[in-house]
Amino acid sequence: MSQNQKPTQFYATLSTSIVLVLISLFLLIFFHSGNITNIVKENLNILVELENDLPSGEVQRLQDIIKDYNGVIPQSVEFLSKEYALEFMSKELVINQDENENPFNDIIKFNLKSDQYSEDRIKAIKKEIEYEKGVRGLYYENESLDMVQSNLEKVSFGILILALCFVILAISIIFSTVQLTLYSNVKEIRTMQLVGAEKSFVKKPYLKAAFFMGIKAIIVTLIFIAGLWAFLYYSDSIFAEIIQWYYVVLTVLICIVLAFIILLGTTNRMINKFLQSDKK
Repeated sequence: MSQNQKPTQFYATLSTSIVLVLISLFLLIFFHSGNITNIVKENLNILVELENDLPSGEVQRLQDIIKDYNGVIPQSVEFLSKEYALEFMSKELVINQDENENPFNDIIKFNLKSDQYSEDRIKAIKKEIEYEKGVRGLYYENESLDMVQSNLEKVSFGILILALCFVILAISIIFSTVQLTLYSNVKEIRTMQLVGAEKSFVKKPYLKAAFFMGIKAIIVTLIFIAGLWAFLYYSDSIFAEIIQWYYVVLTVLICIVLAFIILLGTTNRMINKFLQSDKK
């Protein structure tokens, strides 16, 4: 291999590695999108506003009723006093922490299981709980869920478009690399053809080079995925709950297949085209 071919092969390997990294990001987001959405659903608080100064027994009764509703996560049911609500909201908004002018009421907070979280189910609970004595109303919001789903779609689409751009770049670089190599070795190729060498024998060294470029690109991608998985899995964040090892393994397998399809497929097609044109 000439010194001129080495930089070209390096760029082909680099561009393929970038393609695989971007595709792996897209696949990880795509595979985990359902899991992300489910976790967001189970962390969206539903609030039941109570009348002030309810007896503790009445509050406990309402909590027990909510826990019995189908789909409610029992351990999520929690009573929050109006004083706590004032203190909490004062961190988010500019509110004077004067208990004599507290605009909030006592509330009971709870969450639904992801498979039960729907507007119809929440409305059904709302209709039932608002008939109970001491309840002023039930409040919820879907904006956070809609925002997460919208952002996931935008990020996934952006990464996919970027990956496709790099696929085109990688294929063009691979074509240039193979073409440069073939024309620099044209005398050797013609000699092999004259002595009756099979097409497979002529293609073997070039496919072998493409195979090793694929191995290098896969190693880069494996390092990236392993590093990302370790960082997210061992971080003290919600991502530790989101990441699933079987999706990571599936992403790795798809990237391995794509690496060889891009490099071996492109190289094989280019060589066939060159050998056919050389016979004319």
